[in-house]
Amino acid sequence: MTYVFSIQKEQLEQFLDFYQDSLQEPKAPHVLAFISAPDLTITVFSSLKVSLQGKNAYEDYLMWSAIFDFEPVEKEITVQVALERKLMFLNESTIGSDEVGTGDFYGPVVVCAAFVERSQIDQIRALGVADSKKLNDEVIQKIAHDLEKYIQYHVLVLPNPKYNELVNEGFNLNKIKAYLHNHAILKLKQSLSLKVDRVIIDEFCSKKLYFEYLKEREYYSDITFLQKAEDQSISVACASILARNRFLQEMEKLSSTLGILLPKGASIAVDMIGKRIALEKGFEIFKEIAKVHFKNYDKIKELMNIK
Repeated sequence: MTYVFSIQKEQLEQFLDFYQDSLQEPKAPHVLAFISAPDLTITVFSSLKVSLQGKNAYEDYLMWSAIFDFEPVEKEITVQVALERKLMFLNESTIGSDEVGTGDFYGPVVVCAAFVERSQIDQIRALGVADSKKLNDEVIQKIAHDLEKYIQYHVLVLPNPKYNELVNEGFNLNKIKAYLHNHAILKLKQSLSLKVDRVIIDEFCSKKLYFEYLKEREYYSDITFLQKAEDQSISVACASILARNRFLQEMEKLSSTLGILLPKGASIAVDMIGKRIALEKGFEIFKEIAKVHFKNYDKIKELMNIK
């Protein structure tokens, strides 16, 4: 989808300066500037209308709506295709566990373990369940609302202050994920009265390393590790949707508290909004709302001329 907004003449320099490394020579007389960046194409017309296209267009569009104070349009809802991949374990009742938020500067890490009993599989597939990374946020929220009526699950939210504390103690991201997955699985397993045939985790590290991380804790040991597990296990796909839905809720809370719409991911939009947050709230706020070991933290410092 194309996102369009108008800027004032006095805003043009700031806008172009932000994309100075991606400026290209305009090829049409009515085009003031043409910007070509990874997953993003921007055209600035002589009328001072700005057109953004590409995978990262909406994130940058939201960033400029916050900076230039205009009302953004809602992201287009695209038609999604139901889960039609080579699913495994269709004759088994499984727990699947997945996480979101690990690649986002702002917001928590969320892990969900979800149980799908084998008699529910056709019903769950009919809801349009798929890996949350392949669904837009509006569809995720709708499917999650339906899933919550049918399946049992356990969600863990690791807030930013605790995440940053663990990193300072020497935890790497995979160790944090191992702790969260293990805890969510144990909690869900304890609450179930039905038999669980298999527990599945998307493989984010080797099996040996996973259990090495957990050696000083009680852990669930009978686990199937799969690469791209959300494509093969419907319970992992459910977990990814429920985890993403909770992440969106947490991001909405943070944005509401700050009075600033927080962008997802770790793009340049994150840095620009970060500069605004630092100016309005001070630098200490990032320990409460962000993962401060990300490179974005240092980039925001550079934007603020802080060493």
